[in-house]
Amino acid sequence: SLEKIQYLNEIFCSLSFIFCILDKNRQIVFTNDILLKTLGIDTVKQILGKRFGEAINCLYSDKEEGGCGTSETCRYCGAVNVILESQKTGAKTTMECRIRRMLNGTENFLDIEVTATPFLHEDESFTIFSLLDITDRKRRAIIEKIFFHDIMNAASGVHGFFEIFDSIDKEEQQDFIQMGASLSQQIIDEIVAHRLLTQAENHELLVKRETIDSLAFIRNIAGDLRYHEVAKGKNIVLSEKSDSVSFESDPVLLRRVLNNMIKNALEASSEGQTITIKATKLDQKVKFSVHNPKFIPKDIEMQVFMRSFSTKGAQRGLGTYSMKILGEQYLGGKVDFTTSETKGTTFCCIL
Repeated sequence: SLEKIQYLNEIFCSLSFIFCILDKNRQIVFTNDILLKTLGIDTVKQILGKRFGEAINCLYSDKEEGGCGTSETCRYCGAVNVILESQKTGAKTTMECRIRRMLNGTENFLDIEVTATPFLHEDESFTIFSLLDITDRKRRAIIEKIFFHDIMNAASGVHGFFEIFDSIDKEEQQDFIQMGASLSQQIIDEIVAHRLLTQAENHELLVKRETIDSLAFIRNIAGDLRYHEVAKGKNIVLSEKSDSVSFESDPVLLRRVLNNMIKNALEASSEGQTITIKATKLDQKVKFSVHNPKFIPKDIEMQVFMRSFSTKGAQRGLGTYSMKILGEQYLGGKVDFTTSETKGTTFCCIL
């Protein structure tokens, strides 16, 4: 009956953001043209009766027979929770939401702000559901965090290094030179990391494959990161079970994936704990893994690869996301992890 109210239809379709009307079961009964254009479909009939996650091909919408909102991951979805909360309270509710979906066979990530407002029509309960794409806002916040905090900290370290260098005994200067080089490299790494991710998201990144030796590669990365700030008081070791495997890949992109894995493991670990890096041959492939003794709780585990999700505070959260984008969409591998209270956490990249 809502579709038959012509003046409402015209108002809804004039809106510049995605707008849906859902029934009490969270199923779409009406939407405006913006959603149809976003999904590349012609008529609303193609998504009538679907829940929002099913309509946009959310990665988890078909994990359970009940569809969108019924999988374990859905418990932490802002799009589901904002609707349920508004139905429960009878009030307008707004939340931020991260969605992983399949788009033309490729995994795609959305940062959105969702709002749900309940209303009655002819004694039936409905929900006005709207969303705003806040990806650019999140991206700007992360850029500011990188340049105003991470790079500033590293630059301050370099400045302090030069201030005290002349007062250091000559026998200690070599160690300080290594520290200074490491601090400078951290600045470069932060800039390169963000440039690579921006190019990847804009589909501008070129893969340049070279022959790589797996053991030499992880040994080199481990050596570089031993001087990183997050490695202080922690141990980085190479597994004795590592293999020397010759394979083809892009060394710059692979280094970025493994750098993020190791840095995340270091950040998750406590002083005195050990991070273990391993490279092994797996049939005709090579598997890189990074283990740390900490366990990831279920609510965090369900959101690890989401863009802008982080356990390290606001304006963070590109590390695991960039692993996924670079490792899978560009290097053609598989990036995943396992975690348990008894065995800790292991991230891996199989190429």
